[in-house]
Amino acid sequence: MTRFRVPALLIVSLLSIAPICSAQVRSGTVEINPFAGYLFGGRFPQGTLAIFDSKVDVDNHATYGGRLGWNITSKVEIEAQVSRTETAFVTPGSRELFGPSGKRLGDLRIDYLLGYGTFNFGHGRAVPYVTFGMGAARLEADVCRGVIAPCVNPDRDTRFTASAGIGLKTFMTPHFGLRFDGRYYGTLLRDSNRDRCDRHCGDRTDWLSNGDVTGGLIFAF
Repeated sequence: MTRFRVPALLIVSLLSIAPICSAQVRSGTVEINPFAGYLFGGRFPQGTLAIFDSKVDVDNHATYGGRLGWNITSKVEIEAQVSRTETAFVTPGSRELFGPSGKRLGDLRIDYLLGYGTFNFGHGRAVPYVTFGMGAARLEADVCRGVIAPCVNPDRDTRFTASAGIGLKTFMTPHFGLRFDGRYYGTLLRDSNRDRCDRHCGDRTDWLSNGDVTGGLIFAF
């Protein structure tokens, strides 16, 4: 009887780890990826905001959202991302018109709605990838909170955004895994019909550039 115990245990062990060994990105599957992380806010160049006359930084803050993807093949995936950051306008990193750096000037909510093409590398449990996308950023400012004098907030603004990123998917089973991600976002701020200009217009870059690092779960079906 003892002779048969070792092969039996070996077979059970192999069967138990088989789903882990086969865990990978599979063609035709749908992936749901809730995530959270940290956004490095960037800066609004001088002249790109109607509510401030000088350049203004965006505070670094927590971000969260979700992605929905479809693996056309094991290497190519199309994804949609929705994310939100409840951050703030702050004075820049050196003394400017507003006084010492880091002073809060008002609230800012950034919502990203983006579509991506994601390219996976490898067929094992750990799958690195690169991703490129575009879509829109919705910017909503609130500079009237706590202000006693009459104050009117600007309207919400929607701007074109391009994005690129790299990351890693790690699968525990064919249907569950972890995802770690870093992305850059470039949001175009300039209006084509802009009639406001100053001495900085010639050398100004009219983009809000920021990025985030996030981690989350993967549910694959």
